Amino acid sequence: MLKTLTHRPAQMALAPLREATPFKLVVLAALLVFSAEVSRFFTLPEQAFSVIWPPAGLLLGALLVYGSRVLYTCLPALLIWSLFWQQAPWLFALLFSGSMALGSWLAAYWIRDIDAQELRHFTRRLVLRLYFRGALLGSGLVSAGGALGFWLTQPTAQHFAWYDIWLLYWGFEALGLILFTPLALLILMSQRRFIGRVMADLRQPQLLTWLAVSLLAAVTTLLLESQGQRLYATALAYSFFPLLCWLVMVARSETLALVLPVFVALFVAFALRGWGGVTQIENIQGLIRMLTQVAGMVVMAQLIAAVNIERNQLLRSFRRQAREDYLTGLGNERELIQALNRLILSQPHSTWLVDIDLLDFEELADQMGFEGAHELERQLASQLRQWRRADMQQFRLAQGRYLLLVQAEESVSLKAALDPLYDQLNDQTYISEQHSTRIRIALGALPLDGQIETPAGYLAACHQATLEARQRNRRLLIALSSQELMQERQILNRRFEALKQALPENRLRLFAQPIQDLSGQSRGLSYEILLRMVSPAGELLSPIEFLPAAERFGYMQEIDRWVISHSLEHLAEHPDWLARTHKCSINLSGASLSDLELVPFIRTLLARTQVPASKISFEVTESERIHRTEDAAQQIQALRALGASVALDDFGTGLATFDYLKSFQFDYLKIDGTFIRHLAQSEVDQAMVKGTCAVAQALGLQTIAEFVEGEETLAWLRKLGVQHAQGFGIGRPVPLAQLFAEAESPPSSSF
Repeated sequence: MLKTLTHRPAQMALAPLREATPFKLVVLAALLVFSAEVSRFFTLPEQAFSVIWPPAGLLLGALLVYGSRVLYTCLPALLIWSLFWQQAPWLFALLFSGSMALGSWLAAYWIRDIDAQELRHFTRRLVLRLYFRGALLGSGLVSAGGALGFWLTQPTAQHFAWYDIWLLYWGFEALGLILFTPLALLILMSQRRFIGRVMADLRQPQLLTWLAVSLLAAVTTLLLESQGQRLYATALAYSFFPLLCWLVMVARSETLALVLPVFVALFVAFALRGWGGVTQIENIQGLIRMLTQVAGMVVMAQLIAAVNIERNQLLRSFRRQAREDYLTGLGNERELIQALNRLILSQPHSTWLVDIDLLDFEELADQMGFEGAHELERQLASQLRQWRRADMQQFRLAQGRYLLLVQAEESVSLKAALDPLYDQLNDQTYISEQHSTRIRIALGALPLDGQIETPAGYLAACHQATLEARQRNRRLLIALSSQELMQERQILNRRFEALKQALPENRLRLFAQPIQDLSGQSRGLSYEILLRMVSPAGELLSPIEFLPAAERFGYMQEIDRWVISHSLEHLAEHPDWLARTHKCSINLSGASLSDLELVPFIRTLLARTQVPASKISFEVTESERIHRTEDAAQQIQALRALGASVALDDFGTGLATFDYLKSFQFDYLKIDGTFIRHLAQSEVDQAMVKGTCAVAQALGLQTIAEFVEGEETLAWLRKLGVQHAQGFGIGRPVPLAQLFAEAESPPSSSF
């Protein structure tokens, strides 16, 4: 089920992003008081304001993370501090603490419509909102109350305009807010993450180099001043600005949020005390100039940091996209090739390449639609992740095809690992809107044994293992040699290329094998059309030399259409053959049976050649490509509606089981030769054949036995109730013309 994420607007109550325990709130209040007391170090003598005011940023960060509950402890703490530690009058304390609470709360409310994930990162969006909604609006309100209280309660303040005091307070409040809010946010959102990322930064050579250079510059500055070299000390002191830019470019946001307040505090302390060659601040005007410099430096550093962090995130995203599959998040083809290259160079002896193919994916995608197919692949990828082990890598190579790199010492341990994965993925039901389908997979594996030199070679060999696995009932194959698979693949490629050339060069030949009616009735000649291919050298090749390649590379539809059209045309060109034919049996592969244009093609051929459809029988061969039962059943019904008959070939083995008899309407049942070869000697085979004849009789089907090789077998077939026989004992395959030339008229071989 897909979940829709909706944006939740900020609540007036500032709902917490993290739960704050009473202990945390007390600690936070104590920290506010402590930082307020420390801030008194950063001021001119005899003055009641601080250049750096940490409580501004700490309170805003706490409100953003913990919500409005923060005020229940922090507001009294600030009031107590101003009354007892600072010895401030009641009016000033109330105005100061009240305006700070209200201004910070409003600033948090104005900023809180930012996504929670953005609070973890130093993004430009967060920084700009911190400036405009926090520093300008929130700090302006906070400083207004503090300035009003100072102006009303301090006699010396009457010499200044209220707004002069307000603007000065505003600047100091805003500086504290932009300095300490990022630090408070990052720590309060996740202390463990903050510490971990800072420690990771400190392990980087770049950060260690920066730290060493900064410490060296600070010590050197102090030494130069102590030696009376104030000019050089001043010049060196300003080198801290480019050092800060260097830090901004290499540090994480957590490290920068921690170092930047420390850097500014040291600079202000040096300026207030005149240390390290920095010009000493002696009056309010100098303090304002320093505030302007420091604020500009901080804003520049934070904006550069935000841009740099977003750039780095974008670069990481590009790198991730270059390595990850866009749909599933698994490794993509580029990452797989790189991993294979590394493994080939290291020559591992315990790594296996596993190919998982989702069968019939194109047909499934047609049924489910674009989004349904994508959701199916995402679910399969999720299942693979759940199954993932520490010593495994997972990749998506193409639609419906996944690759694994698995560590296993031997094939037995690998099979023990892959068997449950196969059982989990195969034959599961997937539901997409109104569509429900069962998922079938094929799984092939081979070792990275150093016998192949390129990743492409291993991928081809592994896919060969998967293709061979498709021919099994349990479609799982673990090969022991990559070289053998590669050789098989090369042989298949050569045979397939030869087959593609054979069609336009007219090097396919029609053969036929007779089928005998065991009842002795004579209604004409019955035979099965078989195919041979002539090599470029003139050698006659059996079907085993080229049909597996056609099946493997999806070429059976072209072959089947060639056989159908040439068979009907031969009969039309030889009226005597057509007259003597009772049944011409033509094989149909599962791929052709799934072709919705097959029946119109046959109908057109029958109309053009004027061959009666009743003389044609189509044999549905065992094939895993028969996967859409409804379409195949409609095709068989349409063939029978033309007047042709349909036989189920190879019954009893593989996919041609009793399930087919329930799904399709047949006229004939061809019993697989596995049960016929040793029929005279095997009681089990006799029982199987007898049971098959009983089922066929109940369904109104006629039976045909294959691979009949002797009179003893024929006798048993008659005894068990089989109606037709085919095999070397009846007649060997011969060219179609030779079959008619050798057969007597009328032959006793009809069915």
